[in-house]
Amino acid sequence: MSNPFRQLPAVDKLLEAPEIKQAAGDLSRPEIAAVIRRELEEIRRELAQGQRGLNPEEITARVTRQLKRRNLSRFQPVINATGVMIHTNVGRAPLPEHALQRLQDLGRGYFNLELDLASGSRGSRYAGVSQLFSALLGDEGERNDTVVVNNNAGAVLLVLKALTAGSEVIVSRGQLVEIGGGFRVPEVMGASGCQLVEVGTTNRTRLSDYAQAITAQTKAILLVHPSNYTIVGFTEAVPREQLAQLAEEHGLYLIEDLGSGSFTPFPEPRVSTALAHSHIVTYSGDKLLGGPQAGIISGRRELMAQIKKDPLLRALRIDKLSLIALEAVLELYLKKEYASLPLWALANLPAEKVKARAEKWLHALGPGLQGEVVASSATMGGGSLPGEELPSWALALASPNLSAQELLAHLRSSRPPILARIVQDRVLLDPRTVLPEQDQEVAALLQKGVRPCS
Repeated sequence: MSNPFRQLPAVDKLLEAPEIKQAAGDLSRPEIAAVIRRELEEIRRELAQGQRGLNPEEITARVTRQLKRRNLSRFQPVINATGVMIHTNVGRAPLPEHALQRLQDLGRGYFNLELDLASGSRGSRYAGVSQLFSALLGDEGERNDTVVVNNNAGAVLLVLKALTAGSEVIVSRGQLVEIGGGFRVPEVMGASGCQLVEVGTTNRTRLSDYAQAITAQTKAILLVHPSNYTIVGFTEAVPREQLAQLAEEHGLYLIEDLGSGSFTPFPEPRVSTALAHSHIVTYSGDKLLGGPQAGIISGRRELMAQIKKDPLLRALRIDKLSLIALEAVLELYLKKEYASLPLWALANLPAEKVKARAEKWLHALGPGLQGEVVASSATMGGGSLPGEELPSWALALASPNLSAQELLAHLRSSRPPILARIVQDRVLLDPRTVLPEQDQEVAALLQKGVRPCS
């Protein structure tokens, strides 16, 4: 009997196979070789365990599958037809053209990231955006300063560590939320070194609950906006105005995690409104603000000076590219050019225009696809505007050749991938979350249709 290990092809031979070259796409030769070696090693282990040997075509097919998976793991454009505006899995808010241009202009070379051009000495990377935030905040901008870190969880962590480490912080039980990725407010608080004090119940917390929990060790009250859920029915919560008065009476900080936050025009609690009562407010850059991933901290100047001195700021600080994009987005807000923000433009697209786009897709359907345009609803997503829905229309797709799950996978495997959702055993494509310039790509992909499963 022949030795099955000797039947394995050489790496160099597989590198030259036409099927493998085609599956590799734009992968570099070292990456392709690494995939081949790993797959051959796996086959050797299987042979050592007594499994049957594979012929050359089977080996090539296995390597080809792995190369295709490797290609899928690379960042690439996708078409978001899910109806979720701020979709965490696909990068949340799309950046406006103004931010992309600034990234290209500044990111391609050197720029004054931490250089004071007036004096020639080292400056602060936060100076520019801090001035822009102050202008956006209006009257509140005079007594507040702003610093930016990598995300909002980091912002909350930094604020609590810098201002409350070793002390008690009071939070309503109804606000001990869990955000995406399994991160929970109590865990973030624990990591900061403060001691969590829970008050009230899940659905009802009164001012007296906060007042009775205050001790000599209490340093702050933390108000967390329930950005990714709603509690309805028999509920009670304490307005920030009352909490601010209680905090002032006892010499405490009122720290508010707004989650998404808003300046205008979205109907979330506005940053300026929160800062009129809270000492420190944290919020995200890539949600309702419509910018890059960022955790923004705005608050009283004397407290912000203390936060800036904390060593954790260095570890959590925002990177230069995100900072460039954030600055550009803030400029659009100051100019009130909201329509230049893709998130704002998509959210405010009239429903009849959404319907017209879905009807164009319907007319493009190729063989093996059936559809109709149906009334639908989109959501903001990303932990923003929980419970709120945007009226929309969608193309409901079905196929006699594929199940709904198979059709969903088929669309996801297209180039570029189309992401959709299943409702009542049909695949829904919602134009409200599809960038207008991607309409032709959607139509072209639908025109190809689907073939029967062999």
